[in-house]
Amino acid sequence: MIFVELDIITDAAVHFYVEDLFTRHIKSDSPVLMLWRTEKTVMLGNNQIVDAEIETDYAQKAGIKIVRRSSGGGAIFTDLGTILYTVIEPLINETKAHRENVASSIIDVLKKMGVPAKREGRNDILVEGKKVSGFAQYTSGSHVCTHGSLLYDADLEMLTRVLIPHEEKLQPKGIASIRSRVTNIKPYIHEEYSVSDFLKKLKSILLTGKEYSVYEFNDAERNTIERICDEKYGNPQWNIG
Repeated sequence: MIFVELDIITDAAVHFYVEDLFTRHIKSDSPVLMLWRTEKTVMLGNNQIVDAEIETDYAQKAGIKIVRRSSGGGAIFTDLGTILYTVIEPLINETKAHRENVASSIIDVLKKMGVPAKREGRNDILVEGKKVSGFAQYTSGSHVCTHGSLLYDADLEMLTRVLIPHEEKLQPKGIASIRSRVTNIKPYIHEEYSVSDFLKKLKSILLTGKEYSVYEFNDAERNTIERICDEKYGNPQWNIG
């Protein structure tokens, strides 16, 4: 396994480009793991329409970035209280199998920390009936990228205000609002973990028992990544459309 170290960068566009780099270009024979954080961001699914998903006036006033990812799925809000995870692997099974494996590993980690997490539906992880994680996928044909978020100590009020609810998703489940559907993991952790502590613990459990190397980008590579990612994931034409 390769663990990609980009811990000091909080620009989602950069991380999406690095995902793209390993999925479409580097194509490692070993699985690649990324754990990362972002500043206040709404991440759109590949085909979503901005105005149908985001309260754009509020996003602008609150300084929330809008970034579009290559995978499908719904819009999510992330901030420095959220942990993002990415697993990139050679495509050896149906994409569903890869998604199931990633979901199972995240649930196992949460349970080891005392969090009663469980899977629901295609893309969600819940704690006591409320969503703490959602994930999505895309493939290059030879490799599959599965990525998701973990609401650890996120600003749930900001999340509620910036995302436009879709009644057709909430009403069949008897859910009144986005806010009543989501929760943070932090209250379920017995130890006093900061977000950084939680990320370190998550990393430790995920890598325990595995042979891995750390892929650290040097300063020149980081500068190149930041420059090139502006052509797509940092480009308003891609993000806003």
